[in-house]
Amino acid sequence: MGELILKNINIRYGGEPVVRDFNLEVRNGEMVSLLGPSGAGKTTVLKAVAGLIRPERGEILIDGYSVQDLPPEKRDAVMVFQKPLLFPFMNVMQNVGFGLRMRGEPVREARQRIQEILALTQLGGLEYRKVHELSGGQQQRVSLARALVLKPAILLLDEPLSNLDANLRQQMRELIQEIQAQTRITTLFVTHDQAEALMISHRVSLLLNGRLRQVGKPRELFYRPADPEVARFFGARNFIQGRVKDGWFQSEFGTFQVPQGFTANGDWLTATIRPEDLRVSPDSQFEIQGEIQKINFEGSATRIWVRCRTTEFVVLTSEADFFPGQNVRIHLPPDKIRIFPPDSKEFEKIEEI
Repeated sequence: MGELILKNINIRYGGEPVVRDFNLEVRNGEMVSLLGPSGAGKTTVLKAVAGLIRPERGEILIDGYSVQDLPPEKRDAVMVFQKPLLFPFMNVMQNVGFGLRMRGEPVREARQRIQEILALTQLGGLEYRKVHELSGGQQQRVSLARALVLKPAILLLDEPLSNLDANLRQQMRELIQEIQAQTRITTLFVTHDQAEALMISHRVSLLLNGRLRQVGKPRELFYRPADPEVARFFGARNFIQGRVKDGWFQSEFGTFQVPQGFTANGDWLTATIRPEDLRVSPDSQFEIQGEIQKINFEGSATRIWVRCRTTEFVVLTSEADFFPGQNVRIHLPPDKIRIFPPDSKEFEKIEEI
């Protein structure tokens, strides 16, 4: 078990800031995903925790002790990389037990621990296979087992599933979940895949352009994003603007009650509604009229672009009987509207992710 705290971490590469004012706590026994697009600084944070790079400023604590001046092997944090990085001349058992041998663990105790970890990672029966005889998923499990056998306080996973196909990736997600639930090892999991982060984590931390933008439970980030940029990362595409008056958000597409604390009359705010929460019908009494511009069939759902006045809404629906050019009506359920606080970024300043 372990606790990881990062305080005001700042990291530069070649004079350019990569990670700025980064603060995060990973609690004892918790799995937290560090989510963000490529180049956001996710792996940089992981390497700083592992001791592979040194922050320009800030402090890293493991179990309450600063590890700033400790080499990687003294930090009680083990990193699993995107590629397995196994020793090709060793078999599975030798790869998994390598760290124990380096520590000088007694042979009998080491062998017992290796067998336990092989069973936990579903590698039983493969002890004497060479690396080239393993599938990609098996190689990644060996890499994970090699980290777990050391019983580190902190487990660092750097996009370990990104090189696997869709089916194997899903199986590995479930396996990692099961292992973490059984071992209760404190884990920081880096990924660019939002579905992966939402599925696998107790909490998700979103990193955009080197800054931590929001931390919370998966449902909080998905349904209550802190600002429009966070909402866009999680698939929001429908934004409307309006002015606050007497506790109501007034827009050309309806009037919606604002949350408590939004008190300033006359403020321009931005609101959003997720594509799957919009309702669309060709013959209903819904209040907003529009015309379908484009349709994408996505298997279990159909994505529809509807032009309403000067705004284009994106709708995700299970209905498939629509066609471009069709006149439809849409409805914005008030309970599905997310109105952003006055201090969130203005809509015009948001860039596409």
